[in-house]
Amino acid sequence: MHAQPSLFPADLASRAPWFDADAAPIAAAGGQRCFHVNIGELRVGARTDQLQALLGSCVGIALLWKKRGRCGLAHCLLPESPVAPTELGARYVSQAVPSLLRLMGACVADYADIEVVVAGGGNMLEACSARFQIGQQNIDAAQKHLRLHGLHVRFAEVGGKCGRTLTVDCATQEVRVSAIQKPARVVHHA
Repeated sequence: MHAQPSLFPADLASRAPWFDADAAPIAAAGGQRCFHVNIGELRVGARTDQLQALLGSCVGIALLWKKRGRCGLAHCLLPESPVAPTELGARYVSQAVPSLLRLMGACVADYADIEVVVAGGGNMLEACSARFQIGQQNIDAAQKHLRLHGLHVRFAEVGGKCGRTLTVDCATQEVRVSAIQKPARVVHHA
């Protein structure tokens, strides 16, 4: 397998706003900080952090590096960037995979130690043509770019017609994927 060389300048991780160790968590309990990873963002967590993304057609890519006690989560909106990415980010799957690896400080020799979990990619729009099946396109791009970097997916819960919450617990290196079900409709007869 051939791993991709870094696309980004060496000091870019220190300039990334989503890598701010002083960023305010959305919640904190028992010493653990919970950070919500918004659309197009990525975040690397330390041993006491929890990272979470709410996914529909977006794809969440979680990287777990147990040996170093690091976790990363990318919340990808679209499959492929129209131009080669020059900045760290997760708007595109093609940008997110190398960005996460860079922010986590992983080099090619470390990739075998990194586990991957992928979730999301739901078909959130009924009766759309294949061109608008963004969820499936995101899933396909995630498989492609993870494979290009020699990363192996440990678990995937993708596709379908529901949203999902992807939660990464950096303290335990566990990932939880929860389906978000539509509420039942009640029809009243007149």
